[in-house]
Amino acid sequence: MEKNNFDLFWLLGIIKKHITLLLIIFIITIVSSSLFSLYMIEDKFESSVIIYPTITNAATTSLETALEFGGEGEAEQLLDVLGSDEIRYKVIEKYNLFDRYEIEDDNPYPKTAIKKAYEKHIKFKKTRFHSIRVVVLDKDPQIAADIANDFLDLIDMAMTRIRATRADQSIEILERRKEILTQQKNIAQDSLKKYHALGMIKVGQQTERLTEQYAIALAANNISGARRIKNELNLFAENVGDMEYILRKTWKIEDELSAISIAVDKIRLDAEYTYNNTFVINRATPADKKSYPQRSLIVMSSLISVMSMALISLIVFESGILHYVKN
Repeated sequence: MEKNNFDLFWLLGIIKKHITLLLIIFIITIVSSSLFSLYMIEDKFESSVIIYPTITNAATTSLETALEFGGEGEAEQLLDVLGSDEIRYKVIEKYNLFDRYEIEDDNPYPKTAIKKAYEKHIKFKKTRFHSIRVVVLDKDPQIAADIANDFLDLIDMAMTRIRATRADQSIEILERRKEILTQQKNIAQDSLKKYHALGMIKVGQQTERLTEQYAIALAANNISGARRIKNELNLFAENVGDMEYILRKTWKIEDELSAISIAVDKIRLDAEYTYNNTFVINRATPADKKSYPQRSLIVMSSLISVMSMALISLIVFESGILHYVKN
């Protein structure tokens, strides 16, 4: 070559010049990568379940709402539950994943190692339709299916615990509010006793009756009787405002106490009797064909990488010779 032009023809010339070497590298790469994928990489089988979150878990919800699929928000909540430490630890313990994933006893970071291995073999994926796909890889197809199906029960266990904890907290708050309202009600009722001692029971009816009696006493020229009735009316007028305020406060307290009792009953019902947390679309079954490794992909990626490096090395080598000859 007389010109140092790095064009296609120059590259084809290098390939033609070293075709034997490239063919040897090609064959060696195919054989070695095939043997590596065959004997050095453990076969893994894949099983999966597909579930939809429910729109609500409350037993007190209407049947129409309870039968609806959840949306993006419910799917994200379900992903959080699936990825929780509580569920991960239960799966690790039940299937002895430390041994299964070959986490050595002398590993300085066993928790980090088991978490990485867990996330490599077990994945949770949200689909564009807001369903959740739980995918499990394992060397035993039956174990892969068992782990995937176990997540269906683990979801309900975790959600039940979360709901029970939330219910207990809510009931505790409501019961505390009930105690405060009961104290306020007792104070109000004690205050009302003072007005009852004055004869003020049903002020509206009493006032109407006293007014009639007052008119009758005046018509009969019963001055002393009219004066007595007038004093009683004045007493009612002086105290009726405060008494009605306390009565209205008592009624509001009683309404809130009634609402609290209904809320507590509803929370307990929601916690104890619930619909399923998911709709199961597809349960896992043992796979009859391995899913990993994909040997053709390993061979092709290895071949592309090695041949690219070989060609780059030849280009650098030939460029160096050409530069030396020209100088």
